This record gives sequence, C-alpha cells and structure tokens, in this order.
Amino acid sequence: MLSFIISMIVFFLAAYALNRYFRARELDNTRSLSILVMVVATFISIGSGRLVDKFDGDAALPEHNVSIMDVIHSGDPVKIAKLLAGFN
Repeated sequence: MLSFIISMIVFFLAAYALNRYFRARELDNTRSLSILVMVVATFISIGSGRLVDKFDGDAALPEHNVSIMDVIHSGDPVKIAKLLAGFN
C-alpha cells in the first residue's frame, strides 16, 4: 500500500516537472507531447514503487510463499484464515 501511495505522488510530481520542462523549452502542447509526459511519468512512478518495495521488503514476498496444501495440513487456523483472506 505504501508503494502505491508513493508511486501515485511521484507520478503527479514527475508529470508536473516534465510539463514545466517542456513549457520552458517552448514546445507546443500537442497530444503526442502529453502522451510522452504520461508514459515517462508512468515509468518513473513504476520505478519508485519498485524501489519502495525493495526497501520495504515486499519485493521478496513471492519467495516466501508456501503451498496451500502445507497450510491446510498444518491445521493452524490463523494461517488458514490468512490464506483465505489473501495475506501471506
């Protein structure tokens, strides 16, 4: 959730900065320039989200997954509830 919030903030900041940069260069505000700003801001946003996941430790979650059968056979009701709710 933290990576989503930070990447959303970074997207808007990157789009704002890119728009100011292109306006300072006195480029026309065309549709292709708007699409370029959106794509570049999206890549910057994705990168910031991945960086937050890496520092937060969420990037390694798929490595720690256990099989569904192991959780069910363990008989631990908390682990089964987490599995059914979608938490790792």
